[in-house]
Amino acid sequence: MRLTIMIALYAAAILAAVGVLFGPLRRAVDPERKHPLRVAVPILIVLVMGAFPVIGAVTPDGPLCWFFQKWGNIFLGIFIYFFGPLLILSLCLLIYGLIYRAKRHERWRPGRTISAAVLAVSLIATAVLNVSGWNTAHDVKVTGYQLPKEMLGLDEPMRIVLISDLHIGVNSGTELYREMVEKVNEQDADLVVVTGDLITSSYGAMRHPEEYAAIFSEIRSRYGAYAVYGNHDVDEPLLGGFTYIEKEKALRNPAMESWVRSCGWQLLEDEVTEVPGIDGMLLAGRRDESKPGDGIDERLPLKELLRDTDPDKKVLLLQHEPTDLRELGEDGVALSLSGHTHDGQIFPGNIYCRIFTRQSYGIKDWGDAKAIVTSGVGYYGPPLRVGTISEIVVIDLN
Repeated sequence: MRLTIMIALYAAAILAAVGVLFGPLRRAVDPERKHPLRVAVPILIVLVMGAFPVIGAVTPDGPLCWFFQKWGNIFLGIFIYFFGPLLILSLCLLIYGLIYRAKRHERWRPGRTISAAVLAVSLIATAVLNVSGWNTAHDVKVTGYQLPKEMLGLDEPMRIVLISDLHIGVNSGTELYREMVEKVNEQDADLVVVTGDLITSSYGAMRHPEEYAAIFSEIRSRYGAYAVYGNHDVDEPLLGGFTYIEKEKALRNPAMESWVRSCGWQLLEDEVTEVPGIDGMLLAGRRDESKPGDGIDERLPLKELLRDTDPDKKVLLLQHEPTDLRELGEDGVALSLSGHTHDGQIFPGNIYCRIFTRQSYGIKDWGDAKAIVTSGVGYYGPPLRVGTISEIVVIDLN
């Protein structure tokens, strides 16, 4: 039922977009209505490409599914940035037409030149935003924060590198992650932490997991690397980035845990551990809030997870989604590290994220604790970043 509703809403959006496109397209390429194919062919292309995400959602996991998902994601990036400007310009022309009619008591419609200009602006906008967005998504930046070492009960300075939201999937290539590993190793980290969404809802879509594991195993750090899972580290079908199955049915691929180990990362699932060589600090890792995985309904409450910890030791918390922020300090957390938000990833998602989420990006005080949220390295859905960056985070405790 949920899938049916999602397909219906998505189909309505595609048809509405085609409706917006039809008028200016016909006026620009076939004003005398003598060459219907000039209009029919572009619209047919939109409808065919628009079907790709749906086919990818209903096709069983495998090469055919991944093909449609890959090109469906690319279509969605084009769709957003072509039809967005087209809709805005069409509304402006509609408002102008209504004002014109009210003043002159006669009807006004845009001619061929104006319609061609509207289409040209929309095409240029989608070309510029998709090309620049692709380049931004594949250019890993380094973001730094300075904190006092006493915050984590440390006697000596320490450098932590945070990476998150790798989102290896149908649109991924190894080049991005090789660059990421190079940037991580340039930091001479004491500790590396990975806060989830290693894959994008399909372990098989990595195609060659051993290649990615070999890349990640090259990460160097003095005290090792630790990881937690995210909400997409399960196998589940997606339609335009949204799943249509209950979280209890979103199960972890059996090969996932051994793959994480082959990356050289120690996995924490609602666990607290001492990092050998680091005194005064405890490292806690939580299961994901929305997708705990393995059929588990709920993760441990933060208070219960930290109940038996040494009160004299400071807690560094890894959790994929930045949740329970107001309770961090009360429950004994000194510093929380998260990802998940992508800082909105593509405009105007970043504006929405910053308005409607408690913390979409950066560093923020929450009572006696601090939380850092990274925009992450990879991308979800369209292989773009517009208005955000791909980053690793370096935290210097001095």
